[in-house]
Amino acid sequence: MKQIHFDPTNQEAMNALMDEHGKSKTMYPGTNEHGESVYISIFEDKIVTMTSQSNGWMRKNTYYRDGSREETFER
Repeated sequence: MKQIHFDPTNQEAMNALMDEHGKSKTMYPGTNEHGESVYISIFEDKIVTMTSQSNGWMRKNTYYRDGSREETFER
């Protein structure tokens, strides 16, 4: 499976990922720098990451094409 790497501080690169993979129906698994499991879903207008944090919480980050962002947590 193809690995997706992105820098959430680089809006131009994230928009390029949305252009390239926005119609994908695949969720891409990965690991962050803390060894936590991360799942990335790429849509035409946003990128959503779900991180299974080592403290037992699930963090959801949404990065929109216009540069706005959201972060929520679930136990």
